[in-house]
Amino acid sequence: MDSKERAALIREANTAFNAGDIRKARELFLKTDYKDGLIRLGDHFMYDRKLPMLAFGYYKKAGRQDKVDEIFQRMVYALSVWLGRDKWKFPGQTNQTDTLGATDSRPLNPEDFVVHPILKAKALEILSSNR
Repeated sequence: MDSKERAALIREANTAFNAGDIRKARELFLKTDYKDGLIRLGDHFMYDRKLPMLAFGYYKKAGRQDKVDEIFQRMVYALSVWLGRDKWKFPGQTNQTDTLGATDSRPLNPEDFVVHPILKAKALEILSSNR
């Protein structure tokens, strides 16, 4: 595809995205491999639709490793909370039992993860409302 055709398809995709036709925008952004459009799709699914697994694929295709890492860290954190904080092992931590039978573990700290501030605040709000 030549640059003129690609530019026309990107304009069409942007128009479709702004009109809410995500399916058409997706098709055209993928066809043209338009990174900014793929990031916009990722943002749409991440923040508007609250579907991080769909966003993950668009961020990955667009080469936004920072966003991919953020989603991965959120999944790891959610899994650690779901499994139980007492079963979470930090890098370099041993799970040896001392003479009193206590396992070497430190509490899970949300500050150990790099997460977008809005997503972090929402996750902490959800966790505090479940207690």
